[in-house]
Amino acid sequence: MRTRSAFLFLLLLALIQSVGLSRDQLKDLLRDSGTRMMREAMASGNADSREVFKSFVSIVTRELSQRGDIALAGRISRSFAAQLRADLPRTEMAWITQVYAREMYRDSVIQHTAQLIRFKTFAIDTPNRKNPEFIKQKEFLRALAQRLDLRFNDVDGYVQEIWIGEGKESFGLMSHSDVQPVDFAGWFRDPWSGAIIDGTIWGRGAIDDKGPIVAIMYGMRALLDSGLPLKKKLVLLVGTDEESANDDLAYYLKKCKPPDQSIVVDSNYPVICAEKGWCGVWLELPRTSVPPGKGPCIVDINSGFSASIVPDKAVAKISLASLNSPGAFLAFMTEVEAKAGAFMKKRKGSRLVVERSGDTVIVSAFGRSVHSSLPAEGHNALMDLLVFLNNDVQTLRNEYSLLTSFAAKNIGFELDGRTLGIAHSDKFMGDVTVAANMFHTTDTTVMFMFNFRIPRGIDLGKIKRVLQQRYDAFSKVNRVKLKHKDYLSNALYTNPNSRFVQKLLGIYNSITGENRKPQSIGGGTYAKRLPNAVVFGPAMPDEEYLGHQHNENIKISTLERNIEILTHTMVVFGF
Repeated sequence: MRTRSAFLFLLLLALIQSVGLSRDQLKDLLRDSGTRMMREAMASGNADSREVFKSFVSIVTRELSQRGDIALAGRISRSFAAQLRADLPRTEMAWITQVYAREMYRDSVIQHTAQLIRFKTFAIDTPNRKNPEFIKQKEFLRALAQRLDLRFNDVDGYVQEIWIGEGKESFGLMSHSDVQPVDFAGWFRDPWSGAIIDGTIWGRGAIDDKGPIVAIMYGMRALLDSGLPLKKKLVLLVGTDEESANDDLAYYLKKCKPPDQSIVVDSNYPVICAEKGWCGVWLELPRTSVPPGKGPCIVDINSGFSASIVPDKAVAKISLASLNSPGAFLAFMTEVEAKAGAFMKKRKGSRLVVERSGDTVIVSAFGRSVHSSLPAEGHNALMDLLVFLNNDVQTLRNEYSLLTSFAAKNIGFELDGRTLGIAHSDKFMGDVTVAANMFHTTDTTVMFMFNFRIPRGIDLGKIKRVLQQRYDAFSKVNRVKLKHKDYLSNALYTNPNSRFVQKLLGIYNSITGENRKPQSIGGGTYAKRLPNAVVFGPAMPDEEYLGHQHNENIKISTLERNIEILTHTMVVFGF
């Protein structure tokens, strides 16, 4: 019995090894010759894409046979001829289909991604679902889906469903078609052009989140071309309100059954299984029109245009209208210039510019814009300005100087929330991060806004109490009523060793040849609200993530990787 058991074990081991070797041989063949073989298939004269797919499979199996892997060639031939439905070799079919999708539809994905970028789908006063730009974009997606023989359903303008297959089980892929607004001053190309230059597509939404939408749609078309029998419904969900009010998915979940399992294509590869909680604080003081006395007086501070972007410019206007003496004005200007120079020597990466306009001194701070979940990767111009004004420039007390003082004393240059009283760290998810984002003036109020991201293990009730203590202390000391609006959300955590995460990780590592591990991010995505969901792409892990930044773009090589990875994923999870 022992001899027989040993023999069976060795036989099983040999079988496993032979399957592994066959798969490696297929991968090597497709990596080395996939483009050439697809060109041969496309040159066959077939106008029908399904016939091109069959021709490609025939060429692949022919070359496998020539390399000596006759068994694998036979399995693939029978599978794509729909003769082997009980034991479909999913991995092999996924490799073939992803190469087919990349080569067959690369140019179309590039073209239609550029077209999608040209829709100016950022939030305005009109709800997104009624915004003409969103409506035009929706009809563009509807027409493209019809052209590709994909099913399309618009859920009252909030979410668009695009799908293939009708199985009882479903697998979802979710992205969003709304984008952040644009500050044109920071762009050196038209953010709405979708310009294709030197292997790159430029424009707002290129990486966040329009590129993957088109890649997924053409990946679905490739699956239809394959003729393989889908077991599950594969559904692309296109959200329209992710960057602003976040009403889209909430509405969808009330009206529709979500997919059983989903990936959210809205950040980075390899697999993001944990997201910090998104928290924001808006502080307001009433605006006064009566000058507080004689002396330098801040009359305006302006910076930032989004709650999720670290500002790269901040401007303060300091009025000296109450000073009748030219000598006093000159002395103040000289003093501010000297202190700005000393500040820049101490604060690495800072740049302050002091100018005069009539009876007003204008102080401008310049930094580097970045997604506010990654404040250490940028340089916050707003906090440079507020700390400089509070510590180095003596101005009269008013609503501007008071909010400046709150920001400088509670946040300053810290990125971890230590002085604010909310510092916390998790081994997998990292530290709390804090970023000041906006300082604006209306006819009646002055507003300062900051954003912070929290890992798991921190109590929202404690954060609320700590912040309220700060507000109360500030109001009491300064004899004002500080108005505040707080938005706090918990972190998302999925076990990185779960089968779902590891399966996705295996797809990514196999395609790229890398050995990545699951990751955590500071940003927030639909995965927090969509059941059984993790984040998977679209940005490559070693590339700078340009979502929310000036000069957002996506490399065509990254777009090609997304065609491969997302098509492969749909094959693996669709059967």
